[in-house]
Amino acid sequence: MTTGPSARRADPSPLERAVDEGFLIIRASLVVATANQVIRRALQERLPFDEEVATGFVRAEIDRLTEEQLEGARRLRRVRRRTHRSYGQSQHQFDYRVDDVDALRLREATHKALVKELGRAGRDDAFVAAVVDAARARAWDDVGSTVVDRIGWAAAPAPGYDEGRDERLRDLLDIDLAGLAERHDERGGPAGGGPADPTETGQATETGAPTETGA
Repeated sequence: MTTGPSARRADPSPLERAVDEGFLIIRASLVVATANQVIRRALQERLPFDEEVATGFVRAEIDRLTEEQLEGARRLRRVRRRTHRSYGQSQHQFDYRVDDVDALRLREATHKALVKELGRAGRDDAFVAAVVDAARARAWDDVGSTVVDRIGWAAAPAPGYDEGRDERLRDLLDIDLAGLAERHDERGGPAGGGPADPTETGQATETGAPTETGA
């Protein structure tokens, strides 16, 4: 079974659109968070890619995001109940009034629907595996770009360099990176001697993820 919002009619309702868009954001945040975890393991802990570890991380992130959506629904329910008794003109963007009740109800329903979607996603092995694969590919790209940026080219790349580049990056992340980090430390830092800048590691790959979606 393919997880995610089901096929919608040609003119989806506002709730369906909100859930579709929210789930796309959630999936993207899962990929980014998992890719960053893969990179941290490789660069900081010097561990190769482990599909089982990555799978467990994705499921834990799904649980965390589910709780986040539940809390969002609870918060909006409290706000909506207070808003029923609020009249007059809003003083700021979070000063909700009676006219905002329908919008608040839609946001609350969106959070609840996303909780259900996340529940299905967590039970769907194919969905979790697809997130792991996408995260691993993103990690290869990020690590490869970072290594090239730091080292630079002493000369033009050899003819045919692009052939097999993806396979070489996979080997770098899965096998060689931990050993490379150890040798890097033994030699006293980057080429030319001296300690490495502690702010460099992972700086180019950390990406934020949204904390509230579908609202």
